[in-house]
Amino acid sequence: MESNLSGKTVLITEAARNFGPPTALAFAAEGTNLVLATGDSTDDLAATLQSASTAGVRVKSFHWDVADASQVDLVVRDAVAEFGRIDVVVNNSAVANSAQSFETISFSEWERKLGVEITGTTLVCKAVLPGMIERRWGRIINYIGLSAFLGSNAPDSASELGMVGLARGIARDYGKYNITANCIGPGGIESAEELGMLSFPPSDGDPLPRWGSTRELAFLAVCLASEDAGYVTGQCLLANGGKYFL
Repeated sequence: MESNLSGKTVLITEAARNFGPPTALAFAAEGTNLVLATGDSTDDLAATLQSASTAGVRVKSFHWDVADASQVDLVVRDAVAEFGRIDVVVNNSAVANSAQSFETISFSEWERKLGVEITGTTLVCKAVLPGMIERRWGRIINYIGLSAFLGSNAPDSASELGMVGLARGIARDYGKYNITANCIGPGGIESAEELGMLSFPPSDGDPLPRWGSTRELAFLAVCLASEDAGYVTGQCLLANGGKYFL
């Protein structure tokens, strides 16, 4: 596949964990510049930064609170000053919740979850869209999960479906500028449980009864960002081994 992404700039909103590191390396292999942000310590990005640099691409890393508008605006401005543009955004920021019933979830937990995942994603999109509109090209990709469709705990389900709605609203409003917005919904991914995320383990009833790999997710992100995916927008691509058909 020819992605035609070489020289473009990709922002990954949480590049130290979740599906960020394999996604960053997949884009590095395509020759993109990388803007790698994290809400954790930037030290956690060290291995990814080294691997990306070995691939010969330019990389900048930032620490931020993605739910803080001033921090998001500052990172986007600094990234544009360094690379001249942001062409692709991969929204990968997430808050893992403890397993508990809805009535026991505190408002502060609910507020932080939606603050990072919904508000943070919204802030990032609002910060990068003006440049994408000006250049008449852009790709927005949101990692969600199976909770949006199968249901699980209320915060996960609400947040993930909210990100679907956000992507579809952006897709409708900004398609005329050659900007696409899509979601990737993982389920049954091998490292999800150790990352504190819902894992949806494989079962004998699945069409593909095995764990999926983060490499397979990263491949989908590159595909959606590619030039040839310009007619795909407002969609949810589910990488779940057939656990759920959308």
